[in-house]
Amino acid sequence: MTETNSQVYILSFTGASLAISESVKIAETYLQLRDWDAVKDKVKSENLLQSRTQGSIQRVYQELEPRLIELNQEQLELLVEGTIQEQKQLLWYAVCKRYAYTREFAIEVIHEKFIRMDYELTDFDYNAFYNRKADWHEELDQVAETTRIKIKKRIFWMLKEAGLITEDNIIIPAVLSKRMVEILALDAPSSYQIFPISISEIQR
Repeated sequence: MTETNSQVYILSFTGASLAISESVKIAETYLQLRDWDAVKDKVKSENLLQSRTQGSIQRVYQELEPRLIELNQEQLELLVEGTIQEQKQLLWYAVCKRYAYTREFAIEVIHEKFIRMDYELTDFDYNAFYNRKADWHEELDQVAETTRIKIKKRIFWMLKEAGLITEDNIIIPAVLSKRMVEILALDAPSSYQIFPISISEIQR
């Protein structure tokens, strides 16, 4: 998970939260079928996401599938079989794999503040990050103000869903299980830096 200033940010993550139960159901179906096209067909035909309309099924699935494709088989298996904490952490990892903007915010703001023992996540922190990135990414300058607000709200909401900040936006130290540490090793150290955690503690 590396940062490149030339990379155009994908900002479509406002379409869905971590969607834990839906993501687990999709991952479970993939592990049965091992074919993403077949998964899509089954999700739609059997309404596995229990959505009211075909349109809502389509919207949610289109957002969640690209995130889950970022996970390898071992990670998908842990997503299905793991604890709720592991599921939340894996889905946050999938979001950060898929969306460079979210990943960089997690590493450059959340992780860095945690290391400095500064645990309050503020609007100033977010806006400073956004403005800094907008200097390199024209697409951020071009989004409407309503979209900019949506992006911020979605990131903060997902952080809360993942158990990484409180309702009052206080950063919560992450605890990675031994299984999580091992399963994220492939992308280390950035796979650990998306969490408020001390890398030196993991490496012991």
